[in-house]
Amino acid sequence: MFCRLRLSSCGCPIGVFHRKLSSAEVSTALRPFYFRVHPDLFGKYPEQRKINEISLQQLSALLEAQQSSRNIATPILPFYLRKNDMPDGQFELVKIKLDSNDLRETVVKVLNACDISTSYIDKIPRMKQDKGRLVREEFNEAYEKYKDEFDKATRMKRKVDEKKAITNVIDWISENSQQAKEKYESTQATRGQVKSLIEQLCKTYGIKEVKYDSGWNISHIRGALQSLTSMASQHPQHMDNLKDRTIALGQFTGVSLDGDVYLNIIDVRHDSLKKVSQEDSALTEIPQYEKALSSILRNIHICRRKFMPKVSAAQYCSHLRQLITSIGDFYGRGSKIPDTVPESLQKYEIVVEPEAGPLMVSPTGQFITPSSCPADELIAFIAKHLDDAMLLLTEYSINKHVEKALYKEVKERFQLLDLIKDDSITPGLMILCCQRLLTRIDTIDEKLRGNILYVTHYYSVLSEGVLCIPWNFK
Repeated sequence: MFCRLRLSSCGCPIGVFHRKLSSAEVSTALRPFYFRVHPDLFGKYPEQRKINEISLQQLSALLEAQQSSRNIATPILPFYLRKNDMPDGQFELVKIKLDSNDLRETVVKVLNACDISTSYIDKIPRMKQDKGRLVREEFNEAYEKYKDEFDKATRMKRKVDEKKAITNVIDWISENSQQAKEKYESTQATRGQVKSLIEQLCKTYGIKEVKYDSGWNISHIRGALQSLTSMASQHPQHMDNLKDRTIALGQFTGVSLDGDVYLNIIDVRHDSLKKVSQEDSALTEIPQYEKALSSILRNIHICRRKFMPKVSAAQYCSHLRQLITSIGDFYGRGSKIPDTVPESLQKYEIVVEPEAGPLMVSPTGQFITPSSCPADELIAFIAKHLDDAMLLLTEYSINKHVEKALYKEVKERFQLLDLIKDDSITPGLMILCCQRLLTRIDTIDEKLRGNILYVTHYYSVLSEGVLCIPWNFK
C-alpha cells in the first residue's frame, strides 16, 4: 500500500492520504472506456482514429506519471466515442480536462466525461484524506503553450471534407489528377532538400537509414531533419549512438521493437539520444520474454503487427512481463486451459499491446490482447475464437501473395510513380481495389499516369500531390 504523509512543522506526520490505485485497477476501471475510443475501432474514419490515438498516448503518459508520483501537464484531451445507439459513421466528441494530480480523480473524470459508470472505482477503499491537501495545481506557461499548439494542430487536421459526395472515381480522378501533378512538382525542391539532408546525416554520422511516415507533410519532415542536423552539430558526442542505426521520424521517441531509433518529429531533442543505450538493453530481453509467454500459452507464436501502437523496447518488455505474471497466477490458482484447445497453438499468432486496447481477433487472424487483460478472459477468448483466427490466417497467407502480384500489375500498367496504402487496408481489401482499378484502365489510364496513388478510406489530394482514393470506390 502506498501512502503519503503530511508533516507538521516539527516533522511529525499529522495526516494520511489514500493509497494509489494499482496498474491493474486502473486498467480494469478504464476498460469500458478503451472499448469506445480505441483507434482500431475507427479504421474507416482516419480523422477520428488519429485524434483518439494521440489523446490515448497523452492519457497513458499522464496515468504512468501519476502512478510514479510525478506531475506532468496534459492538454485537454479530445476523444471520439463509438456508441451502439448511434448510426455508423456518427460519433460523440468529448473533451476531457485532466487538471488533477490524483490518479483516482483522473480515472473518475475520464469515466464521467464519457457517461461510464464509476461503480468499480467507488468500491475500491481509500484511506482518510487531510482536508485542503488535494487542491488543483495551477497550470504553468509550458502547459498553456502546449495546449495552444495542440488545439491549433487539432483545428488543422486533414480536411476529409474535401471528399464531398463523390459517386464516381473516374470523374474524380479526371478532375484532380492534374492538380495532384502540379502539387507534386511544386514540392520537388523540398523533396530534394529532404534527400540532401538525409544523405548528409548518413555520410557524416554513419547512420544506416533515415525514414519517416508518408502521412507527414514534406515540409514537416524537412524541419525535423534540419533540427536533427543542428542538434548533431551542437552535441556531436551523442551521435555515436546512431552509428549503423536506422532513424525514424514520427510521434514516438525511443528505440522501437525492431531496434530503430525513433525521434519525435515535432520536437527533436538531444537528450533522447542519451537513452538509446538504455533502451538497447531492453531489446536483448525481448526474445526471452516472448519465449516465456509462448511456452505458457502452448507455443503460440508471439508476433507484432505493422500498425500496432508505437512503444519502446522497455515498454514492450513491461507489457510482456505483466501478461506473463497474470497467466502464471492463473495456473497458480489451479486453473487450466480448456480441453477444447489443441495441445499446440504454434499455428496461431498473438500480439501483446499496451493496456489501452481491446481483446480481439485482427482481420489478418492474429489474437490481439492488451497486456492488462486478465488471464482467464484471454484464455477463454482464445478457446472460443480458434476457428475464426485460423480462417483469417489462412485467408491472409493466400491474399498477401495475390496482393503483391496485383500491386505490381497496377503500378506498371497505370505507370504510377508509386502505389501505397494505409496500414489499415488489409490484403483482402487491397486485392478488391486493384481488381476494380484494372477494370477501369481504359477510362483512367492516361489520367493516373505519372501520379502517386494512395489507397485509404477517403478521397483527397494531399499537399505533396498524392491522390487518395477509398479502397471501395464507386
